[in-house]
Amino acid sequence: MDQGIGAVARTAQRLFGVTNHHCIDVEVLKSLAPEELIARHVSVDEVNAEAEKYNCYHPLGLSF
Repeated sequence: MDQGIGAVARTAQRLFGVTNHHCIDVEVLKSLAPEELIARHVSVDEVNAEAEKYNCYHPLGLSF
């Protein structure tokens, strides 16, 4: 995920404040009740792993 022009594009998007679509999915999954997650065959740990994978917890834009 840190190679090529795709990585450059994703970094530029983050710097300009564009939210990654995976992070939007993570926010939707985090808003679900545990029973709804089970119905979708997803665990809380998998949601947190997805958030870490796509750096969803880092602030958008330039941060010093």
